[in-house]
Amino acid sequence: MKRSLGLGLVALATLVIVPVAKGSPSLAQLQNIGTDIVQQVVRPEVKLELKAAKQVQTLGAQGKTQLSWQPLEGEATVQPLDVLRYTISSANAGEMAAKNLVISQAIPPQMTYVLATARGNDGVEITYSIDGGESFVAEPQVEVVQEDGTVTLEPAPAEAYTDIRWDFAQSLEPQVVVQVAYDLTVN
Repeated sequence: MKRSLGLGLVALATLVIVPVAKGSPSLAQLQNIGTDIVQQVVRPEVKLELKAAKQVQTLGAQGKTQLSWQPLEGEATVQPLDVLRYTISSANAGEMAAKNLVISQAIPPQMTYVLATARGNDGVEITYSIDGGESFVAEPQVEVVQEDGTVTLEPAPAEAYTDIRWDFAQSLEPQVVVQVAYDLTVN
């Protein structure tokens, strides 16, 4: 009985060692499993933080209007025509670079995007959607029927914008923070 158990263990060890020693696909699978485990343990950890501020107009000492931004915290009250600035900070708190970082933000239906206010770090591509996030382009256009019945493409009005997207071409390295921002008007 002891002898057959010993022979069985030797045979099993031989089956495991021989494929590994010969560089067979078993070794490649073990290496891939190891790589997959490392990637799950050491991975990017992107954290997003959204802040809002309200545009405030004050009269300066010489009677000039000055604009500033008042942070909105807790339960803030806003009125129609107030301009709000949303800032999104994205930090990679992980141990490896975050590739293909894309930040998308829907524009609430009770607000209107202020044209040409979206901005971000150098190298970011900013695109917009006017169809609820189905497609994004740099300069959305709409079809407009002219008085003579012809159809022309014209820049989309601010009210048509539904989403904004920032696409970072470069990887977000560990401990690096990027910021994007945009302004909205309360309807």
